[in-house]
Amino acid sequence: MGKKKSGNRKKKSGAARRNNNNSGTKSPPLDPTKTVCKFYAEGRCKNGDECKFLHTDAKVAAPPAATCTTAPPSSEATTALPAGLASSMSLFTPAQQTLATQLCTLPGTTNQCHLFQKWTTDEKDNDKKKALMSKLEQVDQSYPDGGLTGYLTNAIALLEKSRRGENPLEGWIPSVPKGEAFEVGTDAFLRSEELGLKEVGKCGFILVAGGLGERLGYGDIKIGLPTELATGTTYIQFYIETILAFQSRYAEPGKKLPLCIMTSGDTNAKTVALLSANNYFGMDKDQITIVQQGQGVPALYDNDAHIALDTEDPYDIQMKPHGHGDIHALLHSNGVAKAWQAKGMKWTVFFQDTNGLAFHTLALSLGVSSKMGLIMNSITCPRKAKQAIGAITKLTKGDQQKTMNVEYNQLDPLLRATVSPEGDVNDESGFSPYPGNINQLVFNLDSYVSILERTKGVMPEFVNPKYADAEKTIFKKPTRLECMMQDFPTVLQGAETEKVGFTSLASELCFSPVKNATADGVALQAKGTHPGVAASGEADQSSSVARILRSIGCQVEEGFKVTFNGITVTSGPDCVLKPSFAACATEFKKKFPNPSAVKISGRSSLVLSGQGLTIESLDLDGAVVIECEEGASGVIRNLSVKNKGWWKQPDPSSDVEVIRMRGYDMRRLETEKIVFKKDGSIDGNYSMETTPKESARTVPEVSAPVVPKEAAVVEPVISKSAPAPPADLTKSAPEEKGDEQFCNGCTIL
Repeated sequence: MGKKKSGNRKKKSGAARRNNNNSGTKSPPLDPTKTVCKFYAEGRCKNGDECKFLHTDAKVAAPPAATCTTAPPSSEATTALPAGLASSMSLFTPAQQTLATQLCTLPGTTNQCHLFQKWTTDEKDNDKKKALMSKLEQVDQSYPDGGLTGYLTNAIALLEKSRRGENPLEGWIPSVPKGEAFEVGTDAFLRSEELGLKEVGKCGFILVAGGLGERLGYGDIKIGLPTELATGTTYIQFYIETILAFQSRYAEPGKKLPLCIMTSGDTNAKTVALLSANNYFGMDKDQITIVQQGQGVPALYDNDAHIALDTEDPYDIQMKPHGHGDIHALLHSNGVAKAWQAKGMKWTVFFQDTNGLAFHTLALSLGVSSKMGLIMNSITCPRKAKQAIGAITKLTKGDQQKTMNVEYNQLDPLLRATVSPEGDVNDESGFSPYPGNINQLVFNLDSYVSILERTKGVMPEFVNPKYADAEKTIFKKPTRLECMMQDFPTVLQGAETEKVGFTSLASELCFSPVKNATADGVALQAKGTHPGVAASGEADQSSSVARILRSIGCQVEEGFKVTFNGITVTSGPDCVLKPSFAACATEFKKKFPNPSAVKISGRSSLVLSGQGLTIESLDLDGAVVIECEEGASGVIRNLSVKNKGWWKQPDPSSDVEVIRMRGYDMRRLETEKIVFKKDGSIDGNYSMETTPKESARTVPEVSAPVVPKEAAVVEPVISKSAPAPPADLTKSAPEEKGDEQFCNGCTIL
């Protein structure tokens, strides 16, 4: 019986593939008069003067193509360059000339001659040529691992692994990592938070804010979006006010808690302008450091890492974001982390641009880090088994271990192949034992600085091309290398790897990103995924405060289900407690010393601000704003407010972007306002000396507002029934930056 032929062709080696062009035909014969001897440059040529190839100090020669010609001889080398480039070399600086030559002399088919093949000799294109070389030079200078040629070399290796289908987790055994999970208001929660409050005054804060709001239908930077319409407080204002509140209450006298903001080329100038125009929202200017991420990395269109040209301009290239993993290298290269260490900071806290719940876990996670001696602590939330969100997982291979984020579509097959035939399953808690990553991190600063010194902050990269053919040789669209800040555990060594853990809290209290346009949010919500839009972010911010108030014993009713532009949220009660009043559950308990005497109806709006304010007893069915000036003190006792309050009026076509993207505006029908002044006086119809009857402010019974006829087709749909359970906030929304998704869109950014 004859030997059966295999149906699969034997795969060629990388070298063999690169000796053929993309069409699969053989490359044209080498022209000895135009080809450099690669062995001579390496000191290995055995033919000496009899060698038929050119002897030059150039390391490697590019295989000549029909569009290449010999560059004018120089004192150093004669190199095969595309004609348009060769005739334009005098336009460039010596460093740019060297870079262009390097790109054209990369080995085999990996050279980048195609970048210059369409260059003309027309002088009118000189400015475009110089602009392209400047862009390539900037990439070369900003990429920390070998410049532009290092990027291309790394890309070729990773693309080959991707083509072969290599599993980066092969050989690793998963297990449940160490960490702690909490429920808000429990004794364990409050003990850990109390411990963490001793550390809050020793933190430096890192805001990763490289994104514009275009995807949300907003024409400015995302940190300039209002977190809610009750006060109009922007995200950056809210973050700074929270940091200042912690500074005033927990830092040593005179110690400033620093903030570093990572911007991009798109957001840097606007970030600086926003801060300057608002006097840095109360921070001293020297507290804020801005580090700018590079312009991205070149997009690549095939497995040989050829840089993709702009589809409409032969003098430009396509660029893509490199990922937020760059933040570690920026903190090192700009000396930020080391400077904070010298100023006595002990912790570094990483958070992202549009999560209004980010600081609810700060003191809690610091307590866990302090108690467990962690170098790195990932803030997480409970996740259902197989849910589309990355999971914090301990991985072991022999004597190696690392605790890091593993994507959900990698975790389940890894568990099945190693320790659990059932894969990722829920335990007795109803959730997977592997908590969900929300990309908020806490680092011990001394250890962090030491590791940055060793690694220069360079994070491992990955590539995720979308293939158009079964052989994985054609991309649907250009790809790029990326890195993520949560992959920091991969650079840890020895005993460092044992000091990584997690802090877990319900997603409704710690994670509600605003990252999607309304139309995308509608589609996500229809699938049971959190919509991640402006309306949901505002609703979740109020509902998280209401939930904390309930946890300490306040009587807070549920709100109403309301739908705007297809997005359903729970509207009310709108609870806005400014950081100057209280910033964590422990402080809530102190500010509401008699919580059972605090009653808030589901349609109410409550705004509280000022460190000197205390709420002893309050019965609210409407809207009240209570302020306490800095240096003043005030107690709300036996106050009853019943008025028309505020309601969300549908306005899907407003000229104001922040209203249009929500689908509603906040209409203030009637508001009770009380201000405790520094001089001891009180503005508003309230006196701490009055009786309950005298202090009550009432209006006739008011029903829910009627939607105008012209808005009836738009919604809201208002119901007095109890709201449905909230959508699971831990399910990921589409990737925030770039136009590709990693692991089917499971990575939360």
